Amino acid sequence: MRRETITQNAQYTFKYNSSLGRHGWLRLTPAYSVRLVEEILTELDYTPLCVIEPFSGTGTTELVCANKGISSFALEINPFLVWLGNAKLGHYPSNKVEEFLSFANELMQNIEEYPPTELPPIYNIYRWWNPPQADFLARLKSAIKTVQDGVVAQLLTVAFCRIIIELSNAAFNHVSTSFKDTKDVSFSIDIAKKTFISICKMVAKGALLQPCATSKVILHDSRTVPVKYIGKYDTVITSPPYPNRISYIRELRPYMYWLDYIETSEQASDLDWKAIGGTWGKATSLLSTWKSDGFLPQYVYKIAEKISSADNKSAGLMAKYILKYFEDIYRHLSSVYLGLAQKGKVFYIIGNSNFYGITVPAEKIYADMMNEIGFVNVEYRIVRKRNCNKQLFEFVISGQKM
Repeated sequence: MRRETITQNAQYTFKYNSSLGRHGWLRLTPAYSVRLVEEILTELDYTPLCVIEPFSGTGTTELVCANKGISSFALEINPFLVWLGNAKLGHYPSNKVEEFLSFANELMQNIEEYPPTELPPIYNIYRWWNPPQADFLARLKSAIKTVQDGVVAQLLTVAFCRIIIELSNAAFNHVSTSFKDTKDVSFSIDIAKKTFISICKMVAKGALLQPCATSKVILHDSRTVPVKYIGKYDTVITSPPYPNRISYIRELRPYMYWLDYIETSEQASDLDWKAIGGTWGKATSLLSTWKSDGFLPQYVYKIAEKISSADNKSAGLMAKYILKYFEDIYRHLSSVYLGLAQKGKVFYIIGNSNFYGITVPAEKIYADMMNEIGFVNVEYRIVRKRNCNKQLFEFVISGQKM
C-alpha cells in the first residue's frame, strides 16, 4: 500500500479506548489502541501461553490479555505507571465498588470540612490550577488519605488522577503542554463535585468488569528482562517510546507530584534519563557528554550525521539522542530475544520521526536490528498516518525466534 493512500484512523488511537471500561480510566500520552492489540492476538497462529509487555505505559496490552484470559506480565520503569497498570488489572468485588461510590458521594457532601494537604511543589503551580481548583484538589487528596480500605482508596485515587487534569488549565497534546489563559477560567465547587461523582461512576463501571486472567506490572528497566522470566513467555506485544524526543516523564508530572511519586524536578529528570528516549531536564546535560558504543547499522550513524549538520542549535544534541535511543532499543531487543521461548513471536508498535526535515525510519532500523540479533520472518506494515502534517506513520514490526 502506498503511503500517500494511508489515512489517520481513530480506531488505532486512545480515542478508541476511551469508552472501553478500565482502558478509558485515564488519558495519557503513552497509550495505543486496544483494537490493535486485539487484532495482533487474533492473527496469531497459536494460543499464547504468556505475553510480555516490556513498556507497560497505561497497561493496554496486559489488560487486553487479562480480559481474554491470557496470562501476561509487564515491565515499567515509572513507578506511577506501575501503580496505574496494576490498578487497572485489579480485582474489585461489587460490594467494594458500592463502598467506593458511597464514600465518594459522602466525601463530596463534606469536602469543605477536610483540611487541605500541602500543595505539590510543582513550579508555577497556579499556572496549572487556579487557587480554588488547587484547594479543592488538596482537600480531596486529604480526604482520600483517611480511607482505611485499600480497594476503596485505590479506586478513589484513580478518580483523583482523572479530576487532576479535568480541573487544570493545561491542554495536553503530543508535543508539549500548553495552558489556557487563567483569567478566562472560572471555578464552581458544585460543578467540581458533580464532575468528580461522574468520574467515579465511570471508574466504577470499569471496575465491575473483572479480568479473566491474572497479570501484573513489575518495576523494572526495559533494557533487560528479569532472569526469572527468561524462557517463560512466547509472545511480546508492546509499543516502546517513539524516537521523537517526547518526554513521557514530563507529561506525567502532574500525577506524579500529586500522588507523591516525586517531590522535585531533579527526581523527575533523573527518572527521565533512566527511561529509554529521555531528554528532558538533567537528561539534556547528560546526553551532551554521552558517547556512542558504535554497534548500530552504519546507515543509522549517517542519519545522525545529517541531523547533526542541520542549521539548528539543538542539532548535535538530537543526533546523540537518536543514537542513544537506538542503542538502548538494541540492548532491549537482545534481552527480549534471549528470554523468548522457541517459536515465540514479537510485535512492536512504533512510529518513525523527523528532525529538521530528515526522516528517521524507525521501522527499518528496528527491523534491521532484529534481523542482526537473530529474529527471523521480520517484517513491518503501516497501521495509520499519525495526526500531523509530516510524513509520519505508525507501524507494526514483527519477528520470530526459531
